[in-house]
Amino acid sequence: AMEPPPPHEDVPLEPIVQQRASDRQSTIFAGIQVNSIQLLRIASDEVREAQRAWRNLLKRQGNHEAVGETFFQRLFELAPYLQGLFSGPAVAQWSSFAHALDQLVGLLGEPEQLKLAVETLAFQHVNLDVDMPSISLFRKVLLETLEAGLDTVPFEQRLTAECAGTFAELMNYVGGAMLYVKRICAESHPLLQNSWTQAQRDKESSSGNDNEMEEEELHGDSQDVEGTSGESADLRELGQAELASVEDAKLKSSSVLEESEEQRTSQSNIASSDGMALPTSFLEMFKINASVMGFGRGASTWMVTALDHLDEIVKNVTSAARVREEVCVLTLRISSFDKEEVVLPQFKACLLAALRSTLPQVWSPKHEEAWTWLWENVVRLVTANLHRPKAYETALDAVFGSLSSRRLYKMRRDIYAVFFDLAPTGQSYFKQSNTRLHFLAEKVLSLTVETFRDTQGMVSELSALGLKHVGFGIPTELFPPFVSACIAVMRRHRPDDVLANEAFQWSLILVASILVRTIKEGSTVVMKAINLNSTKALSKALSTAPRSERATWLLHVQVGDQFISPLIWALESGNTEVCHALIKDLLTIRADRQRYYYGCDELFRRHPDIIERFTQRAPDMLRTLLTGLIWMSHRTTENGKYRRVNYFVRNVLQDQKGRFSSALSSITGSGDPSIVSHPVVTLLVDTLWSGLVLRQFVISRSWNILGLVVFVCGQEIVPWMMDLHGPSQTLYIMLLSCRLFSYVVGMGRLALMQLHRVWIWSRDTMRKILAEIDTDGSGDIDSEEMKQALTRFKETVQGEIEKKIKILRGDEDAMLLDSGKGAISNQEKNTYNRICFTVMFMLILLLSHEPLFVCQNAPDWPTVECPEATPDLHYRYAIFGMVAMMVHWALLIDMTVFSTEISAFLLVVQHVFGEMKQFLTALTFLLLLFGSTISIHCRSCPDGGGNFSDMPNAILTLFAITVGLYQGDYRDIQQDPMLLAVVFVFVTFSVVLLLNLLIAQLNQTYELINKDVVGYARLNRASLVVGAMDSCSRKTWNKFLGKLNFDQRIEFDEGDLGLAGCIQVLEPASRNRQLTEMIRRFGGSTLPSMPWPDERQRKLQVSDEDAGEEKVDQIEMILQKTLRRIRRKNKLADGSTLTAGSAGDDDDASSSDGSMMGSESGSERG
Repeated sequence: AMEPPPPHEDVPLEPIVQQRASDRQSTIFAGIQVNSIQLLRIASDEVREAQRAWRNLLKRQGNHEAVGETFFQRLFELAPYLQGLFSGPAVAQWSSFAHALDQLVGLLGEPEQLKLAVETLAFQHVNLDVDMPSISLFRKVLLETLEAGLDTVPFEQRLTAECAGTFAELMNYVGGAMLYVKRICAESHPLLQNSWTQAQRDKESSSGNDNEMEEEELHGDSQDVEGTSGESADLRELGQAELASVEDAKLKSSSVLEESEEQRTSQSNIASSDGMALPTSFLEMFKINASVMGFGRGASTWMVTALDHLDEIVKNVTSAARVREEVCVLTLRISSFDKEEVVLPQFKACLLAALRSTLPQVWSPKHEEAWTWLWENVVRLVTANLHRPKAYETALDAVFGSLSSRRLYKMRRDIYAVFFDLAPTGQSYFKQSNTRLHFLAEKVLSLTVETFRDTQGMVSELSALGLKHVGFGIPTELFPPFVSACIAVMRRHRPDDVLANEAFQWSLILVASILVRTIKEGSTVVMKAINLNSTKALSKALSTAPRSERATWLLHVQVGDQFISPLIWALESGNTEVCHALIKDLLTIRADRQRYYYGCDELFRRHPDIIERFTQRAPDMLRTLLTGLIWMSHRTTENGKYRRVNYFVRNVLQDQKGRFSSALSSITGSGDPSIVSHPVVTLLVDTLWSGLVLRQFVISRSWNILGLVVFVCGQEIVPWMMDLHGPSQTLYIMLLSCRLFSYVVGMGRLALMQLHRVWIWSRDTMRKILAEIDTDGSGDIDSEEMKQALTRFKETVQGEIEKKIKILRGDEDAMLLDSGKGAISNQEKNTYNRICFTVMFMLILLLSHEPLFVCQNAPDWPTVECPEATPDLHYRYAIFGMVAMMVHWALLIDMTVFSTEISAFLLVVQHVFGEMKQFLTALTFLLLLFGSTISIHCRSCPDGGGNFSDMPNAILTLFAITVGLYQGDYRDIQQDPMLLAVVFVFVTFSVVLLLNLLIAQLNQTYELINKDVVGYARLNRASLVVGAMDSCSRKTWNKFLGKLNFDQRIEFDEGDLGLAGCIQVLEPASRNRQLTEMIRRFGGSTLPSMPWPDERQRKLQVSDEDAGEEKVDQIEMILQKTLRRIRRKNKLADGSTLTAGSAGDDDDASSSDGSMMGSESGSERG
């Protein structure tokens, strides 16, 4: 806030003015009229003289901007403190001042129009700190500017006494109007905001929160019922009356109550005639009034836009700059509608009628005057600029379309050159490469055109861009010089295109004002602390936060329709220290005597994907978050055996709509066994396993066991009985029944499972594609968009097929994708599905070679003996049956999930398969090498030491030697020294080298995975649980949630009713020792609007029972501080210098301990 300007003495006019205006000096310096805005009537000859002088000044200076520059230079010379009031681009200030004065001078002969123009000008500058001395100073500077500008013209064209008096009287008139409007606004602004808030408030909610408002509403309803009868035509007549010219304010005030009564009466009759209750909300009343008055078409088009901006105008009516910004945006949006359709007085009629109907008990003549005055000023501002947007857009399109790429490059380069001259400090912030700077400048130029094409989208984009600048820490003081540089460069390159320069300046100033406003509104103390990456600054920023809004300060900064999350910004900007502090602060339970405060629900409501974000970007912060969801009592129960532990897992288990949350899926997808082994995740998995998945798992796997039993009977037991007792009709019927069950039930069930998986994947993929194509969110997809969606779906399917083929081929890229810890999770998740597909495929092959079906035409059918069932068919069928039996048994591997130990062992076995593959590859190469070599030498070698006569037999013999199945002796081949030497070389490479290397690799791999083997086993169960939840019905899920009773508040300690949304368990007291209270409790006031007491003061009020522990913390802190000082002295003694970064690390070391607050308080006491 700027200090009020010091009073100024009225400086006497220059001698030439004193001589020529001695008879009118009393008029020039008379008291300024501040009680009303009367018509300024000046003689016609004096008006012509003043307008002539103004034209001569413009002609002499060259343009309006030069006149404004001269005026402000002189003004700031006399009063430098006024520079703080004019923070916009200097070029825009000069031009706008001169154009406004030009308009006023041009209207001197039209008192009525001059009054409206002055009133509108005062409305736009209501925030300026205007007083009598300032008016005198502006008047003096203007007369000096006129005199200096006309000093070199012929004597008869110079400033005369009458002309000086006219300009002085005009300045007095404008100054008095500003003082009057400022006083009126101080009275009308509270009326506008309060009435608007009440009109927007829902009556039911307001009645529950405010008893007095409820009584007024009930009284108003009774009056509506008792009203006299009337006709609906009264509303139409009322609307036509509102469209007439502006009447005298007193006449309006005297008739407003009668009009309101007539309107309520007519509305009551309309509602009663239709047999329907009359809506009570403002929006519904507005639409009804618009429809009755005959403005229904406008109410569904441009009036909706006007209502949106009226909401922002009224909420920010005390800020003239914000009102001007909203009016400019409103002008841009309304200009896109048909001119004949937009009739602004219609909106006023509907607005006042809706407000009267919504607020019948609080409405008064003052409300009528305030709303009428506000909307009429808005209408004048909109009307004055409504013709400009289309002309401006055409001019800018023509300019940028005619500029070559070389000229645009030069413009972008000149922008930064001029900007760095105007603001050298800007070089410290624009440190990117030239290509990046040119990209930013090109974006700025494009925004000036986009302002006219898509205004609403541009405002949203600018709001998001401004919030990014909040995170970047860009000072708003750099925007005015940057805008001035852009305007100067555009004028330099297009000096003759006046309209394009005007359009560029107008749109660029609007863009800059939106950005600056967004940055100022979004620059909260929390965001500033995040930019500094300082936990101390964050703690200081939160010291003033109301306890009920503390979590919101950390999670949500709203500007317009855009918002930014300080927590997510700290995460994305890499400020890990502050991010950890934010999570810890959010998940710290604080309490007073009345209630508990815990930011868990707010965190997940604002960021449902917070676990997914942390899983992908910051796993360490995920551990901090999960730990914050645990409360452990420092008191034990049952003679010290157990302690209460509350796990606040509701938001991790279910989303905001009550469905199964994707948090657990993100955790298992990361494949990190340490995170899956966290107590919170372990509790979730075990709860879901025992409550939902176990029964479903047992039922689904029972079919596998039944299918395996039947398959064994059909392939092994019944044929064995036939071999033992001989074929019989009964045994063949049993055989046919078993195999039909395998083909129909077993294979059919597996086929339906695969089709279901394909359907789920196709449905989800198509939904994602349609959501990406349907950018407007309407849900309507036309034929062209559907064709595009089908094309993208086809490409996605082809990509997935190619990916699977690469995995089967063992391509290096695909193997890299499946490497790491995440690969184990994915492998465990997909192994069962792959085995099921293999079983189904083998059953299809068996069905195609089934002898029972081949021999169906045999007279003694069922039988497997017939001419069509050839030995080759039986052989192939036996091979397929053998493989099918293997994969049937492999389906039971998934049953190891019941035992963590067996599951862990199986995971170790699967993990070391990669090492076996490398060994077998190397061994295959050696077998081919030496087998082909020995077979050439041993064409006629004896078979006593092995068959090496050809390559296949030689490879088989060498492999038998490698695995220890060789039955011969090396002495059998010692008759051939060359063969013996080659065999010894092969044994050296294969047995001595490869086998021992395999053992070493398996040992190393086992050591690597053994430390996380239990975690991997839990990961396997968690993946199975997540997969099973896809097929869980909504009814079953809701029933499961009902058993958990998340809506019921759970005790912390005995008699201490705590928070809801948790699962309480009794854990052994020795598992996790907790000696201090985890809840931070505060005394004093319990008002939610009060901030929490300072932690340091709370530490000073420690109880006697904790005094000893507090002293220990203080001693520990003092010792740590002493050790750090000793290390510093040792480094200095060795000639090393202490950098700023290491000092910062030392300063932060104390704050990273578990007893941070205790250390801080201890350091102060020390």
